[in-house]
Amino acid sequence: MIRKIPLTYILIGVIVTLLGSLSLSVHLYKKMKADRDRLENNQNILLHNGNVEITQTSTGRSHLSAPIVSLRTSEFRHSGDTLVKVARQVGIKTGRISQASSAGTALAADIVAPITRQPTAHFLHDTITRYLPDTLKCFSWRDPWLSISGCISDSLFRGTITATDTLDIIVHRVPRRFLFFRYGCKEVRMDIISRNPHTRLTYARFYQLVK
Repeated sequence: MIRKIPLTYILIGVIVTLLGSLSLSVHLYKKMKADRDRLENNQNILLHNGNVEITQTSTGRSHLSAPIVSLRTSEFRHSGDTLVKVARQVGIKTGRISQASSAGTALAADIVAPITRQPTAHFLHDTITRYLPDTLKCFSWRDPWLSISGCISDSLFRGTITATDTLDIIVHRVPRRFLFFRYGCKEVRMDIISRNPHTRLTYARFYQLVK
């Protein structure tokens, strides 16, 4: 004998199925919309040269701010960015990367240094040496970040230039604004500040890999 299923149970089953399908559809829609918004944001950043802002701090240090570019691991792997090659060179698999960034700098300094005259040795015989002045001009200049030293001889400069720098990198959220109110998150940006006053930041790219 076939047992009849109460209509109430059937209705409950239909409602649960519909609710499950609706929930799944909403979840898929939100996921597709988030992915579409992510791609549109990336396109807008790349079309506007990365939306990079280069300014100076109150102390004259170079300051660069760049927005985040969100990529899936596969997108980053096929992006052609030099960071992918660098990661491979040091043995880091792209699937293990969560964030990656690069920055470019240029170094320029105005230098004023006195020229000192160094005597050079001229061998007159096997064991006799005479020093003649004014044949070699040398100079040396340094500050906490840059040092230059060398000599000018035969219209050529031969010397050493050494520069040091530290880049402070800060990743932060930028809130949305409405009148005087701030809420939510408009975008995520990476700010770079150079400690070397001779350094000028020229380029930056910041990737965040998403699942």
